[in-house]
Amino acid sequence: MKAKAIIYGLLLSLTLGITVTSCTQNDGYIGPIFGKWQLIEMWEGETMTPHDNIYYNFQTDVILVQLVHREVNVTDAYYGNFVKEDNELRFSLVEPSQYQVVLPAELNLEPMGLDHVNVFHIEKLTSSQMILTRGENERFVFRKF
Repeated sequence: MKAKAIIYGLLLSLTLGITVTSCTQNDGYIGPIFGKWQLIEMWEGETMTPHDNIYYNFQTDVILVQLVHREVNVTDAYYGNFVKEDNELRFSLVEPSQYQVVLPAELNLEPMGLDHVNVFHIEKLTSSQMILTRGENERFVFRKF
C-alpha cells in the first residue's frame, strides 16, 4: 500500500514537472525584444511628444500593448501576435469577438483586426533601448522597463 502511494507520488511529480517545463522554452525568452518596454518619446517629423503611459510587452509570439490611465488607476490591454524578422517588427492587435474595440488615437496604431498590420523598422535594439521607425518621419523610442 505504501509502495503504491510512493509510485503514485513519483508519477504525479514527473507528470507535473514535464507539463510545467514544456509550456514555454527559456521561460518565453525570445532574444533582446523579450520583456516590457515603455514608450518614452514619439516623434512625428521634428515634433517630439513625451510619453510614460504606453507599454509594449513581448513574449514568445504574443504582444500586449498597455495604455495606463494614471489619473483613474486603470490600464487598457490589447493583445495580438507579432513577428520579428531581421530589422522588421510586424504585429496585429486582435479584438475580442464579443464587442468591437476602438484603439485610442494616443497609441498611433492600426485599428484592431488581423487585416490591420503594424509594420515598424527596428532602428536600434539593445538590452535597454529600442527605437522603431515607421515611414519617413515617425520614430518611437522605448526603454526597457
